[in-house]
Amino acid sequence: MMNSDIIEDIKNKKRLADYYYDNFNKYYRIKKWSKASEFLWGTINALAYALGLFEGKKLSTHNKIRDFLIELSDAYNDKEIAEGIAPAETLHANFFHDFMDELVFEKNKSDAEKLIKKLAEILDHKIESLP
Repeated sequence: MMNSDIIEDIKNKKRLADYYYDNFNKYYRIKKWSKASEFLWGTINALAYALGLFEGKKLSTHNKIRDFLIELSDAYNDKEIAEGIAPAETLHANFFHDFMDELVFEKNKSDAEKLIKKLAEILDHKIESLP
């Protein structure tokens, strides 16, 4: 059985993901691609971190997040999870280097949002199954 501190950490990361996604939408509406990119990556990071906690993993680095997403893709036999990693990483880089125009941002955003949806569904299912 998972201890209550870990369960609370998972729920906090889920709330953080929701907060980041709300902020993404705020910056997306005003076409601030760099800032919107940061919040998309933050959403993915928080969701992955929460999912990692279910497996006793603390995903404290970018590489650990990427590796875990590949593991999830394999575990769920869902290639779209793995396919969402490169666009998510490109968005993360865009936050630092602000190189995307609207067209490039939209393509990466679309792929990242597919990944976010999949991660959120997995996380919601796991949270629902908690005691």
